[in-house]
Amino acid sequence: MLAIVHGHLFDDELPPALVEQLLNRLTHHGPLPDGATPGELNALLADLCQRMHWAMADDHGDYPEPMPRRTTYYLDVPDDETETCMAALTALGGEVSRHPADPGRPNNWSIAAAFPDLPPDPSHHARIAQLSALAHRHGGEMTGFGR
Repeated sequence: MLAIVHGHLFDDELPPALVEQLLNRLTHHGPLPDGATPGELNALLADLCQRMHWAMADDHGDYPEPMPRRTTYYLDVPDDETETCMAALTALGGEVSRHPADPGRPNNWSIAAAFPDLPPDPSHHARIAQLSALAHRHGGEMTGFGR
């Protein structure tokens, strides 16, 4: 059930009243600070999911640390635009790295840029629009995001 709620919140598919109830409960009687956002709630749920998997595992290993509070966005751009696009992402405050794109696109690079935006917060939606436009200006596209 935890994973289902986390997934629907990540996709911004939960009713706002339910999100508000969860935020109220977890800020007044739980680990979230006052003023926590839906993105912070979602990050907490992701941590809880990870810890539930750990608790159910046969080989426990080390207790999982909280996941980084950031989202990594992926952009595919042509070779000749990679450096310029990476510089623009860095100027926006992103933690940027470059990787070969999917094999079907050998002349492109996939750029990963991490920002402190958390789905489904408005800043995350604004970042998607911003990075989609940036990728388009460099002849590419934003291909997704994840943690």
